[in-house]
Amino acid sequence: MELREFIKLGDKERKQLAKRLALKGYTGDLDGIAELAKQYTDALTELEQARAEHNQAAKTQDVEAGRALGLKVNDLERQWKELNNELMPLWRAIPNLPEKDVPEGGEEHNKVIGQSRLQPHKIEHPRDHVELGEALNIIDIERGAKVAGSRFYYLKNQAAELEFALVRWLFKLLKKKGFELMVPPQMVSEEVMTDAGYVSKSAEHEAEVYKVDDESVKYLIGTSEQSILGYHLNEIIEVPKRYAAFSTCFRKEAGSYGQDVKGIIRTHQFDKIEMFSFVQPADSKKELKSLVAIQEFILKKLEIPYQKVLIAAGDLGMPAAKKIDLESWLPSQNRYRETHSCSNCTDWQARRANIRYRVAGEPSSAKASEGLRTEYVHTLNGTAVAIGRILVAILENHQQKDGSVKIPKALQSHCGFKEIR
Repeated sequence: MELREFIKLGDKERKQLAKRLALKGYTGDLDGIAELAKQYTDALTELEQARAEHNQAAKTQDVEAGRALGLKVNDLERQWKELNNELMPLWRAIPNLPEKDVPEGGEEHNKVIGQSRLQPHKIEHPRDHVELGEALNIIDIERGAKVAGSRFYYLKNQAAELEFALVRWLFKLLKKKGFELMVPPQMVSEEVMTDAGYVSKSAEHEAEVYKVDDESVKYLIGTSEQSILGYHLNEIIEVPKRYAAFSTCFRKEAGSYGQDVKGIIRTHQFDKIEMFSFVQPADSKKELKSLVAIQEFILKKLEIPYQKVLIAAGDLGMPAAKKIDLESWLPSQNRYRETHSCSNCTDWQARRANIRYRVAGEPSSAKASEGLRTEYVHTLNGTAVAIGRILVAILENHQQKDGSVKIPKALQSHCGFKEIR
């Protein structure tokens, strides 16, 4: 929603908006923001008028009027900047609205909406990935902690080969599906991270991101979604555009104290291939289904049982209007765990990052007939593979009685071996 559209909302409409935002835990004062926004736009209108008068005085060489108008412009700019500094943090802290088919409530209301045809098979006394990794000399968590602290690890030998087999296989697959391949920056500016919706004044966000203070504030990415969004910052682009990016990602995981301490499921550093789409608004629902279908295809080829979950509104992050997770079966835990997520962020990120596309104009508009009318794109993101978590699923689901691990057929030609023993 544009700021001017928000200002025009009536009391009843603002109450309805507040009710929908409350589903995501938002408790901001929309009435107060609306009043501040009106002051902001009124001040901007007055400033623009004063600037126009000042320019006119300069053209007519009216020195006395120009001097007085110059002082007026300076005073109005100061007032407008003060309002801008007060309003924008409040305005940008408003999350994306959840779509109407998203369940209400928190994590406990996430809804299973599908399962793979491949069902979990019974494994007698399954080993977890930590035990398998140590026995096969492919994962070293102890030395990771010695070198970097808890939640770090080393991938070794065939596990390292398996990571790059996954990358080669998925890059080839996604290139065929029309994705441009990328290795993006793993550090981005505060502007990009904020536009993506991962930096705010909330303690929740501050607890998740690694901040680097140098000459200017930068952040280590938690997903290449952030750096891909920034790739088209302040641009008018052709759509659709689809990217698949490999990157190392960093997360503090401060809010997960005590969870998944053992192993490589929830770590501070991990590698990942992320899919990201820029599409027309009319195509974003279809694009979400397409991205989820690719994720399901990946898990099917990796021969991993999974279930599909529609995430409830209270469990959505700021940018997402709708999110679907795929949870892979882990025999050692006798449960499904999230390995893939896919979100439709509608135009929420694009408005903040000012990313638009050209729209065929209406005959009544001269500018439109010249192809100058633009609208905001919709952005979507989806995991192709998070290396650590998918290695856990592969090791545990394909473990054999003799302690070896079979490699899924889809990866064998890319890694050069059929089993780890």
